[in-house]
Amino acid sequence: MKNHTLTFQRFVPCFTLVISGLFVHAQVTTVKLNIPDVPVQIDPMIYGQMLENVNDSMIYGGVADLQGNVRQHLVPHLSDLHIPVMRWPGGTVIHEYRWRNGIGPKSLRPTVKNHHWGGIENYQFGTDEFLQWCQQIGTEPYINFNMGNDPEFGGALWEALEWIEYVNGDSSTNLGRLRAYHGHTSPYGVKYWCIGNENYGPWGKHTAEADVVYAAKLKHWAGAIRGQHPDLQLLGIGRTLQWNQTVLDTCGQLIDFLTQHYYVTSRVKDGEIQDPTRTLFAPAKMEAHLALLGKQLATMNAQLGRADRPIRLSVDEWNNRHSVNEGTAFKFTRQSPRRQFDVAVVAGMLNAFIRQSPHVGMANYIFPVNAHGLIRTVGNDDAYHTPIYHVFKHYRTHLVGSKVETTVSGPSIATVDIQPTIDGDAKEANFPTETLPYVDAAAVLDSAKRIHISLVNRGHDQAQKVEVTVPTGYAGASSWAVSQKDINAANSIEDRNRIIPVSGPLKARRGKVTIEIPPCGLQVLTFVPIR
Repeated sequence: MKNHTLTFQRFVPCFTLVISGLFVHAQVTTVKLNIPDVPVQIDPMIYGQMLENVNDSMIYGGVADLQGNVRQHLVPHLSDLHIPVMRWPGGTVIHEYRWRNGIGPKSLRPTVKNHHWGGIENYQFGTDEFLQWCQQIGTEPYINFNMGNDPEFGGALWEALEWIEYVNGDSSTNLGRLRAYHGHTSPYGVKYWCIGNENYGPWGKHTAEADVVYAAKLKHWAGAIRGQHPDLQLLGIGRTLQWNQTVLDTCGQLIDFLTQHYYVTSRVKDGEIQDPTRTLFAPAKMEAHLALLGKQLATMNAQLGRADRPIRLSVDEWNNRHSVNEGTAFKFTRQSPRRQFDVAVVAGMLNAFIRQSPHVGMANYIFPVNAHGLIRTVGNDDAYHTPIYHVFKHYRTHLVGSKVETTVSGPSIATVDIQPTIDGDAKEANFPTETLPYVDAAAVLDSAKRIHISLVNRGHDQAQKVEVTVPTGYAGASSWAVSQKDINAANSIEDRNRIIPVSGPLKARRGKVTIEIPPCGLQVLTFVPIR
């Protein structure tokens, strides 16, 4: 198969702008796309989600009522997303979560305090409820073990093994019979299990652990689990290069994924984002770190002889957190609505996962419902979509297949001027270039040989123009966009369609297509092979 290229041609328009007495030629971003001879598949698991009870109505008052009953009016909204994987029950809550409290008669389940987040867990939405809900909305479940180290609240290896048996054991096992007694005869067949969560930090009733301490515990746990269940996919906790190296040296033959967590942060005052450049270019900092870890994994997979089943990264937690000024200070809140600038951040993160395939094999946005979510509930039987719902739906439907390499040039910003705001361990990575273009691009070749190009304007105050030259053998098919003049705009109960996708035909004139992307806008172009 020959290499094919799609080029965004640079052009000099016939007009000039006068700024402070200087004549400045307007510029257009150019992008070169290359389809590799050997396809590099993008795992659709990068479009996963995470569910956790951290007292902002993600579970109770979100996907379920206070009695743990599924809120059926949300099921069509979630099913329509085709979510590939759903992580549960945490997150930091896992350090205190005892799975046996969440099975059997609901009237006998305890209500306990969560020491990290300060709320309660009543265990009404437990293991069976979660797994049956996953079946209902059509997603693959992923369960996190309690590997906390508190003597009272921390979990033990035997509890983890029994949880697997309860979930996956047949009726010949003791806990498989117990599951059947509780109403679910067939094993659930859960494949993905994570051993711990951010063990490097002090969270509630968990004390921070050094890399060598966690790696030793992981070896013990993963070895025991792998010995009894060799076909499970096991995830270990990742962090920095040093931490990951220790884990890989100790447990490289026992795990399938290393987890990473990244949180972009936006400061919002009077309904407007402050220092927007720091937020909008933060995904690039995450990507620099993912690339660094990817090189480490490539080296270790070769040394471990795991080319046929490589260890990959799972970005287990990510989103854009808002810190809102409430008069005297900025304070973290999950109640700040998802705005147009969040569209640019979310699309930028997803573009990074696409480009960093295949060593990024899973990612789970936090959360699908309420809080930072894709869906906001209204009362007990109503809901509306936030702008990022549309982003996830379109990417999951269209940006699946094999990776198309992209090279972008055009109007740019110096990386020294960005100072991105992102929590996690991305700070140990450096930007690979001295400048970054305002337009971010990722492209995918799907199974029908259609090319889908995602273009994000990371600028907050200027539209960006792009001219596309359609490759030989391809014709423009469609354009899909999410944009709003006001980058701080959001959907609300009163105005649910303020930010919705706009789509239409995409025609080429003399083999070229010219588009303009508003500030913080997202546009996906689709080209089809000519029959």
